[in-house]
Amino acid sequence: MDLADLADAKKSQGLNRDAAVLYRQSLESEQNAAIEARLQHVGEPTESVLFRSAASLAYILNDYREAERLICLGLAGNPPSEIADELRGLYDAVSIDRKMEHAMPLNNKKEKENVTITIPVRERGLLDVIIKKFGWACAF
Repeated sequence: MDLADLADAKKSQGLNRDAAVLYRQSLESEQNAAIEARLQHVGEPTESVLFRSAASLAYILNDYREAERLICLGLAGNPPSEIADELRGLYDAVSIDRKMEHAMPLNNKKEKENVTITIPVRERGLLDVIIKKFGWACAF
């Protein structure tokens, strides 16, 4: 995960290509660790945590198929309920992004649009989730 931390730093500096290389290296390392842990019967929660980390890295890289595969491998063990819920939440995020990617025409992927939404106060937590997920700038 040190490589992923370094990739985060590069990304925050706007060095997206460097970040992508580091994320890919981190993904490969985390995948290998997760698979080795499973083969060695290290047990839970270590195995599912490693698969969750690897799946998160695949998701960051928009490698949705690999993220799905790693999530399923994590769930195939016997993860603690909290980690299983996190894996399911990640699967939902991957599914949403995959659908959005297919819904957007190729020539419009870089276009941005301002959208105004109204959410009841009691659903403010949902707005926080949306902001975290999509990085939208919102005015309250």
